[in-house]
Amino acid sequence: MKSKYPVLCGSILICELVVVYFAVLTTFGLSVKSAQTLTLAQLLIGASVIAVLAIIAVILLPRRIGEKRPGVIIGWVVQVLLLASGFVLTSMFFVAALFIGLWAAAVYWSARIDREVATRG
Repeated sequence: MKSKYPVLCGSILICELVVVYFAVLTTFGLSVKSAQTLTLAQLLIGASVIAVLAIIAVILLPRRIGEKRPGVIIGWVVQVLLLASGFVLTSMFFVAALFIGLWAAAVYWSARIDREVATRG
């Protein structure tokens, strides 16, 4: 049976990709004090690292109920990196807190749905 991890968790990670790149444009456009020494290339490299890890996490999410794959753990790493981006643009602390909450809920509910489906089937 198919797992619910790719649907719930994957959608959160993909949304984070969009938010991260908008944050890069905001940071560069506003010339935030902490980011004045960073060039657009440096900001894009940092955002790309987060984006690549998020895409890898989506690819490695469990596809079948009971399957063990590292996608969820890599997703948590993405959440930590998103939180760390708050040191460049302080409003990212708030955004990261929202996404961490969404990620935790998606992981919890995916696991719960998978357990319930496994017990019924």
